[in-house]
Amino acid sequence: MVPNEHEFASYWSKAMTTLEHFATLTGTLDFEMQGTVPAGTRIDIRFTGVVTSAHWEGERPAAGIDYVTIRSDGAGELHVHATVGEGDDLVSYEARGLQTKAGVVETMYFQTASEELAFLNEAVGVATGGVDGNTLTLEISLVKP
Repeated sequence: MVPNEHEFASYWSKAMTTLEHFATLTGTLDFEMQGTVPAGTRIDIRFTGVVTSAHWEGERPAAGIDYVTIRSDGAGELHVHATVGEGDDLVSYEARGLQTKAGVVETMYFQTASEELAFLNEAVGVATGGVDGNTLTLEISLVKP
């Protein structure tokens, strides 16, 4: 059965999502060239920095590693493992994305034992930003259905 115009519009209006700003990450990058691999050129990029958010006061430390493969078209495939915070407020995340001439775009998945931040365990994040020299800046938003 083909939906009528009203049913179709109703379905898609429910399917629309929005992004809600969550945090800003600023970090310093340390590049380690790994060499040529079958998929392109591999670079491991360690980073340290800070994250600010309306969900907590002040800055929280961030650290991680980004396994980057530079493809033949010049885009970088990103595979990130990182942490934000420490102690009881530690949040781990994994991200996948691309770095192109236009900037960085990543999808993020979180894990935390923090009761205050437990909502992140069911959240999907989207990070956008860029790299200037060895400085990374990302704006992190959460996908809201």
